[in-house]
Amino acid sequence: MNEKLIERKLSELVRTKGGIAIKLYSAYFTGLPDRLILMPGGRTYFVELKTTGKKPTARQKVVHGMLRDLGFAVEVIDSQEGIEKFIQAL
Repeated sequence: MNEKLIERKLSELVRTKGGIAIKLYSAYFTGLPDRLILMPGGRTYFVELKTTGKKPTARQKVVHGMLRDLGFAVEVIDSQEGIEKFIQAL
């Protein structure tokens, strides 16, 4: 699956659960995950989306570690199964 399709499906399923999937972008801070997922009850997740079989870059791994050290959940999703697993965990 390509990243755009995974991103679209994730956003649609998050909406069906009452949440918002915000696209993240910063010109000054590289390596941010692709989406910030905001769910009812104040639950917050960062999600990195990849084409099936692809892995995060070295910079992305550093930023993911920084976010986890701050106590945030960071998920990497690269497949339909990954989307389903994430949505079920919500």
